[in-house]
Amino acid sequence: METTKIAELAKILKDNGLTKLDLTEGDNRLVLEAISAPVAPAVVVPAAVPVEAVPVAAAEAPAAPAAPVAPEEDLYEQKTPLVGTVYMAPQAGAAPYVSVGDHVAAGDTVCIVESMKMFNEIAAECSGTIEEICVNNGQIVEYGQVLFRIRED
Repeated sequence: METTKIAELAKILKDNGLTKLDLTEGDNRLVLEAISAPVAPAVVVPAAVPVEAVPVAAAEAPAAPAAPVAPEEDLYEQKTPLVGTVYMAPQAGAAPYVSVGDHVAAGDTVCIVESMKMFNEIAAECSGTIEEICVNNGQIVEYGQVLFRIRED
């Protein structure tokens, strides 16, 4: 599939307010999904390979987290142990696990990272106060990306 055709399909997705477009053409399958985080360009894969989604940036992204704060020496950076989609609450519409200013104990669940259809609870690695949330709900995160900055007790 040509990149110009992929770009045209992404424009159709954006212009029509669609959230997902799934197209199979011969042995190729293309899945475009609108999300809020900036991501790599779409990739064409053979139809035989199961594909959950190849995301395309949405037309209007929700507000990003506050500009990153220069890490202070006493702030612990809680990082994600895997690649996936981060969820800040146990389900849609529920209160988030933590907010800025909340106190957490080591082992408390602070978020969930979905990876390969598995929901992995992420536990606080130290006790302290959440000083900064560095990701948005539903954002795709990379291994080692900072999720939270915690002022240790």
